[in-house]
Amino acid sequence: MVHTAPATQWSELFKLYFAHGFSWLGIQTMFVYMFAFLEQKLPALPGMDTGDRNARLGQMIGWSFFILNAVGAIWPAFLLEPMSKKLGRVKTHALMVATMALGYFGIVWFASSAIMLYSMMCILTLGWAAVVSLPFAIMSEKVDKQRMGFFMGIFNLSVVLPQLIASSVVGSIIKHAADKGIIFLISGSSLAISAALWLFVSEKKKA
Repeated sequence: MVHTAPATQWSELFKLYFAHGFSWLGIQTMFVYMFAFLEQKLPALPGMDTGDRNARLGQMIGWSFFILNAVGAIWPAFLLEPMSKKLGRVKTHALMVATMALGYFGIVWFASSAIMLYSMMCILTLGWAAVVSLPFAIMSEKVDKQRMGFFMGIFNLSVVLPQLIASSVVGSIIKHAADKGIIFLISGSSLAISAALWLFVSEKKKA
């Protein structure tokens, strides 16, 4: 018996790529400009010179990204997989991305100390875990498996192009903004848009 490869769902793929791109626009904005936010928002300690302060801020960013990756590594097996079985991958992903958006807005509102920053980063780990694990699994259900390399190349563009936009267009906005809280407002808004767009991606029906 000859098995015919499933047809590629192009319309669903474009919705997926677009939604994923907005996720990465917000995430890349955080990665590139977080130092500028902390430099403005967190006060220097008494007697601390510029070099010491920059070192302290760099250390805070290091710990923040450590939390993002270390805690985020826990969620795929212990949270995302069980949720995906109940809600479906698309709804689970949209929910986690929306949670990440709230975490970004929380940084603007509450991150006035290292402890509060790290607390908000713990919230971001939910969305981060989803972004690096679920979209590929969702995409793989919608393409001809024999052309997976081709579709992966397009998929990677939804990561690379937002990085270019974050470095150019978003960078120009941030540069001229008096309040660097705009960094995480942009990140949060991008993730919120992404979460909404994911709801338009269809879920594979269970047999």
